[in-house]
This record gives sequence, structure tokens and C-alpha cells, in this order.
Amino acid sequence: MDFRDIQYNNVFTQILSPIDKELSSQPFLPEELILQILLRLPVRSLLQFRCVCKSWKTLISDPQFAKSHLQCSTEESIMTHQRLVSFVETKPYKILSYSVKTLFENPSTPIEPDSFSMRHEYRIIDSCNGLLCLYDESQRCVRLCNPSTRLKSIRSPTVVEPEPHGIITNYGFGYDQVNDKYKFLVAILNINGVKIYTFGEDSWTTIQNFPCSPRRLLGKFVSGTLNWLADKGGVTSNKQCVILSFNLEKETYGELMLPQNNADCKYIPILYVLNNCLCVFFLTSETRWVMYSMREYGVVESWTKLVTISPEKYIPFRLNYLVEPLFISENDVVLLIDKGCDKIGLYNFSSGGSSYDFPLVTTKPGLDRCIYRESLVSPRR
Repeated sequence: MDFRDIQYNNVFTQILSPIDKELSSQPFLPEELILQILLRLPVRSLLQFRCVCKSWKTLISDPQFAKSHLQCSTEESIMTHQRLVSFVETKPYKILSYSVKTLFENPSTPIEPDSFSMRHEYRIIDSCNGLLCLYDESQRCVRLCNPSTRLKSIRSPTVVEPEPHGIITNYGFGYDQVNDKYKFLVAILNINGVKIYTFGEDSWTTIQNFPCSPRRLLGKFVSGTLNWLADKGGVTSNKQCVILSFNLEKETYGELMLPQNNADCKYIPILYVLNNCLCVFFLTSETRWVMYSMREYGVVESWTKLVTISPEKYIPFRLNYLVEPLFISENDVVLLIDKGCDKIGLYNFSSGGSSYDFPLVTTKPGLDRCIYRESLVSPRR
């Protein structure tokens, strides 16, 4: 039996005969089976099912249940739990949320996003385990937000002083699984090091001697690390470009080599994370797009070429990197944001680039687009 096929509006009658144990001496199903069913339900259904009975409310509100539910949803290859979020900077401030599954299955159908209002103007830094890391532009601090439960953490102390003395050069957000901590890292101009805020500790720590200057602001989180493309030893040649890796548990740096056969890279490569794997895009001297994926993090030999796109095939791919891949499906269809025209698109790698569609949305996707996985994880730490 595939529990995902259960019609959620009939779950009450299929799982628990009466609504509460006060009305029945025996549940219809064993508690162990009920638990396994609940772990496989969408977050939105679970939030409603907290009202079924006291025992369900206690179970679904338990942090350990939230972790187990997140693990189950992560192990599933389907995109049911994935959503595209963005921030609307005009008042009233809003966070918009689109179902990734709907974007893939109905690309020609207008899609109305879910939204909820925010009191302040934020930048979405990144997402991890269903939590968004938000940067408050006016108060210059960060906080966590779970768009599914709509809960927020307290604000951090001030990140930096007002510009020009507090210009942020690099940043990143991720999860230290060993210590069960979420961390925000920021590098500031004219400071020899980086500052790290650990959510729940309400203070900043400083790590000296940031090893080099990454080429792009946002570090990509994967496997407990933040990653940037950077110049090796300060050399500006593309051939000397490496991946600067920061371990969030040990708070130490390291370097990863790019695929060795990128000698004809014409422009600065671009680093992304797709399906929990580091991916790098090269534009070769023959104006071909080449995409590699590191199948096993930290193992240089695991770099695998995913696709090569000829010039006549990549009409949506611009030389100035206005296209950003956000999500890739099992059949190699990629969800893209075309920053040039501010549209959401689907690009089929498996067809050799012969298929490119724009899903229609009733509003512009907004700023700071990222994919997040719905979860019950609490941001109050």
C-alpha cells in the first residue's frame, strides 16, 4: 500500500475509527502503524491533524517527530514536499510560496502562490530543513522562519555596523548536524576573518584568517559545509579556481578541486546545489555549456558530467549568467529562474535542450528565490 495515495480528506475514517480514545477503547490501527502513516503525510495535513485528539497533537508537536518526518520526506525522491519561495519587497511585504510539483505538472496553467505577510523587509539568504534564514535590511540582523508553520526565531544581535564600515562581502547559512545547530556565516570588508552566529546562542563568534576572497557572495550549503568558488592563492586565472569549503561543525576551511577537464573554461564557472549535490557550470571556449555534479561530496573523483549543451540549444542560457537552476527532477527537467525576464522556466536536459517552457504565475516570483522542503522543524532556537 502506498500511503501517499491516501485521500487526505478520508484519513480520519481510515486511520482512527472514532476521533478520540475517549470515544473508543481501541484504535482502528496499531499505534506503530498510525505513526508510520503520519510520518508520510504532508506538513499541511499534519498541522490540521493536530486537532484530531490530544495524543496526535502531542505527537505531531514533538521535536523528535519533526526530525523523523523530515528524514522520511528527504528519503523520498518525489517533489511533493518541495516549494519555491521568494520575497516581495513592496509593501505589504510578503513571502510567496509555489508548489514545485504543480510547476512541473502544469507548466501552462496559471499558478496562484500561497503567501503570508511580514512586518519588516527581509532578504532570503537560503533554506535548510524547511527553515529560511532571513536578513533584516533595516535592523541588520538575521532570524529563522518556517514558512509552513509560520513560526520565527528571535532576531540575532546586529550583524554589522552601517556602511561603509560594515560592507558584507560573503555569507552563507547551513546546518551543523553533529551539534544540531543552525549557523549563519558572514564576512565583512576590512575584517581579517568571518563572524558566525549560532541560532539559539544569541551571540557572534569570530574566526580569523579567512583564506581567500570568494568570487560570489552566497555560499552553497551541502553535506554540513558551505562552499564558494574562489581564486587559489589570489591568482585570477580561471584555471586556478577552486572550491573553498567551510565545515560548519569543526568551523575549519578546506579546498576542493574542480573537474580536471575544464581547461577551456571561457568565463568564471558557476556553483549550484541540485539534489543535494554540488554542481558546477562551465561555458567553454566553443560556447558550449557543460554541467558537472559531485556525486559524493569531497571526493574529486566523483565529479560526473551531467550534460553538454550546444550553442543552438541554449537559447535561454545567457552568457552573463542570468539563468539560475533551482531544482532538477528525476527525468532531468530543470526548474530555472530567468533573471533577464523574471520568469520561471522548465528546461529539459534529457531532450538535448529541445524543450523549454515557461510556467505561468499570476505574480512575479519576487526576490531571492530558493527551494525549501516543507517541514515541522521549529525555528525557535
